[in-house]
Amino acid sequence: MEYIRLSLILLGCETTVISANPRQVIVKSSELDAKESKRLAEAECGKHQRYARMSLKATNIDPNYTFDCVD
Repeated sequence: MEYIRLSLILLGCETTVISANPRQVIVKSSELDAKESKRLAEAECGKHQRYARMSLKATNIDPNYTFDCVD
């Protein structure tokens, strides 16, 4: 039972890519982890030989970071 409760708590503290294409990546980070969000965006943009540039920073109201994939 304790394991299930801990798992549910940890699910809310995740940083994950929610949308990606060759030009833009959106990363949801409930902990507002800019460093991890940038790392994930770089990996996604790198698949298209591009680099991630943050265009919209996450806030307490909107936990999504938006990155443009640039040459």
